[in-house]
Amino acid sequence: MFFRHKQTLPELKLYHDNKIIYQGYLKDVPLKESVILAKSVEFFDDPEPCHIHRSAVRTRLTAEIQKEFSQTGVSTHPGPLLLSYTDFDTIDQCILSDEEIQKKSKK
Repeated sequence: MFFRHKQTLPELKLYHDNKIIYQGYLKDVPLKESVILAKSVEFFDDPEPCHIHRSAVRTRLTAEIQKEFSQTGVSTHPGPLLLSYTDFDTIDQCILSDEEIQKKSKK
């Protein structure tokens, strides 16, 4: 018998003035276009990234943000990467948690 491990996906909540300004998966957080373009040049020497390079940049940047959380624990204060990469003017508080992903079982 095989046991499947439940997969988790980091969910992010961002607050400003005690109001939620973003709630969703970390992988979908809005990132600044200028950051995506700058990192595309840095990683791939590509100033006009295609969707593949954009996706790779997004994956790498969200991994850096997640690592920033793991170094400080589940923090309510946004770190410098979160503040500089995301497309929000101000963030007062943030929470990163893991949400289980339910997969359909094959019959």
